Amino acid sequence: MSGQNIDSLFKDDQISVITFSTREATFAIPLEQVKYIEKDVKRNINVGKLDRFNHEVITYQNNAVPLFDFSILTGSRSQFEENKELIAMLNDREKDHRDWMDALDSAIKNSTPFTKTTDPNKCAFGVWYNQFTTNDSDLKEVLDKFDEPHKRIHALAESLLNQAKKDQTQALTALEKERSTTLAELLRLFETARERVRNSDRPIIVFVEQNDNEIGALRLDNIQDIESFSRKDFSRDTSTEGIMKKNKTDFVIEGFLRNGDSAPCMLINCQPAN
Repeated sequence: MSGQNIDSLFKDDQISVITFSTREATFAIPLEQVKYIEKDVKRNINVGKLDRFNHEVITYQNNAVPLFDFSILTGSRSQFEENKELIAMLNDREKDHRDWMDALDSAIKNSTPFTKTTDPNKCAFGVWYNQFTTNDSDLKEVLDKFDEPHKRIHALAESLLNQAKKDQTQALTALEKERSTTLAELLRLFETARERVRNSDRPIIVFVEQNDNEIGALRLDNIQDIESFSRKDFSRDTSTEGIMKKNKTDFVIEGFLRNGDSAPCMLINCQPAN
């Protein structure tokens, strides 16, 4: 198929698109340009680094076609990268609380000052926890369960250090009980949260028809919906012309689609007219 200008994308002043998003924006691809959609099962092959728009190769109907990571094309962070960073952070914060309990144990045994924070809102995890938001309802459900055991952990310092002044043995016994209950619960929640983050990484491969009947593929973090827009819902925006223009993959942002007061999405033409 030869290139299509924006007018030819609308049939009877209507266009159907699949929508998807990055952290920065929502995008749309004309449904008529989509050939096939599948889960990313890592059957692609990495090729040598070509340029900053480095691509991989994947097969479609027994033919090798280029596979582009959409996050790289747009210079945004992929869900995989964000999840990897979040998991690393959860690992670090879990270690913090293991170390916190060890420090409390040492302070009780040796009658030395306890220097870790006793305020659950001021430790590194607490600061992150109080400001973090997510649209993942399953992850939010897990994170909500952190509140009680996390606060209880930090409250141990004052109560057990005071108890140790009267009876060190009882304080250490109580601490060991809290290790096997409250700390164990907190550690289970860290693992559950990490598992939920891992499971949320489900990229999608969309095969699209480009110019001259060529097939290309895009790796997306998600697909949101199939929507229809009228010609009056479209507006050009020259400020988008720099996005993806430097690569040679023939993916061009034509402008914006917007229904009423909903957030706009950027319309990608996989078959731009020359």
